[in-house]
Amino acid sequence: MTITLRPATEADAPSIARIATAAFADSLSPLIFPRSKLATATVTEADLTADEITWRTSMYIKRMREGKPCVVAVDVDESTGEEKEILGSAHWQKPGPEGPEVLGVEVRPATYDKDMFAKVVERFTTKDKETLGPRGHEDYWYAILISVDPKQHRRGIGRKLLNWGLEHARKEGRDAYLTATDAGVPLYKVCGFQSMETYDCYGVLLTSMVWSLDKNQQ
Repeated sequence: MTITLRPATEADAPSIARIATAAFADSLSPLIFPRSKLATATVTEADLTADEITWRTSMYIKRMREGKPCVVAVDVDESTGEEKEILGSAHWQKPGPEGPEVLGVEVRPATYDKDMFAKVVERFTTKDKETLGPRGHEDYWYAILISVDPKQHRRGIGRKLLNWGLEHARKEGRDAYLTATDAGVPLYKVCGFQSMETYDCYGVLLTSMVWSLDKNQQ
C-alpha cells in the first residue's frame, strides 16, 4: 500500500469525522461532548460517539464550503490504484481575514455542549492573539485540525499532512501556526515548530506553536 494525499470532498466528511473523534477521545472531545451526560439512563457512550461524529461531519462540510482547504491521506493499492481507506486529514486556513460564515450546515446533537464549545473557541482566539498579536493567525497558514487514525500511527501520516500545509506556507513566504494537544507536540517539534506557550484549556493542556520560515529554510 502507498499513502497518498488528495483534496478532501464532502463525501469524505463522515470518515474524517470518525477519525477525529477517535483521535481526540482523550483530550478535547470530552469537553464538547461531556461524559456527565452518561449519568442519564438514556445516553450511552456509543450515543456520545455517534453524536460527535454527526457534529464533526457537519463541521468539516461547513469549513469546506467556507473555502478552508482540507486534505486527506489515503491508502492506495499500488497494483490497482484503488483507494482502500482514509487514514487521516488536515484542515487548514489560508492567511487572511476570516471569510463569511456558512450557516445552516452545522448539526448540534442534544449531547453537544454549545456553551463549552464557545468557551474553548474563545480561549483559542485569546491565546492566538496573546501569542501572535492582535491579528491572531491572520498572517499565518493555520492548521485548524490534524487527525490520524489511532490504529495507523507511526506510518508518517501526520508528517505528510503537516508538510502539505508547510509547503504552501513556504511557497507563499509565510509562517505557520497551530494549537497542539500533548500527543501532537513531539511531531510538530520534529517538523520545525517551536512551542510558544502551554496553557490550560478547561482541564486540557494545549500548546501554541509557530513554524518560522526563516528558521526552516531548505
